[in-house]
Amino acid sequence: MWFIYAFLAAFSWATADLFSKKLMDDGGMDEYITLWARFAFSIPPLCAVLLLRGMPTVAPAFWWTIFFWLPGDLIASTLYIKAVKGYPLSLVVPLLSTAPVFMILTSVVILGEYPSPEGMMGVCLVTAGAYTLNLHLKEKGVFAPFKALYQVKGARYAIIAAFIFSIDTAIGKVALRASSPEFFSLFYSVAMALGFLPVLLLTSGRPLRIWKDWRFGAVGLLFAGGVYAFLEAIGMANIAYVSGVGRLSMVIAVLYGRYFFGEAHLRQRLMGSLVILVGVFLILWKG
Repeated sequence: MWFIYAFLAAFSWATADLFSKKLMDDGGMDEYITLWARFAFSIPPLCAVLLLRGMPTVAPAFWWTIFFWLPGDLIASTLYIKAVKGYPLSLVVPLLSTAPVFMILTSVVILGEYPSPEGMMGVCLVTAGAYTLNLHLKEKGVFAPFKALYQVKGARYAIIAAFIFSIDTAIGKVALRASSPEFFSLFYSVAMALGFLPVLLLTSGRPLRIWKDWRFGAVGLLFAGGVYAFLEAIGMANIAYVSGVGRLSMVIAVLYGRYFFGEAHLRQRLMGSLVILVGVFLILWKG
């Protein structure tokens, strides 16, 4: 049963990205309206989940972590939505899933904790998968697929966002342990919606357009649905397994990119995503 919930989380998050890109590409919406809607419209269903499961005791450690993870997530989310807006979904989403690699690297530098052989193999597989995403460029040189990760702005945005998210994940674990998954998820959406509200009002020409397109609500509901399914899954199985299955969102995103936006290089993007998926699972499982 946990696998079904984890897969539903992956499907929901990938589909939220699909609707977000549709809003920005076809609907002409800017990234800040789209990003704000993701968090704002997820608040009611997440609030319902919290009321259903009950308010936890929130330790003081929860509150001081806000000052550390909130700025980072605001920046990383902005970079990610900009990448989704202007670049292929089949490239951006898999690159965001490289965050566990940075988690291993920061553990070595900050904590002196070295990865297991399986973790190192996972890092190698993620690197190989990232190379495969741009395999069509190898005719320009053997290192051209790697160079594209830095030369293409969308790829650069996604990698930087993954790095920031990897740090914030470690900080977020402190907040999670000091509260509950339900409370943390709701508070996170509220904090992110409030954080982006000034940007929305200052930069978006007609923010009231958000109430005229049902897809904004769909983005929020899908995001909240993914969170709920993920919480159900981690209540049934090891979080490493659940997170690994959750990364199937990148495979779904590659298929969405091809069939909804006509993105090229389907086979290599799909192969690269699958290699990254195996590498991420090894890192989460034995890293």
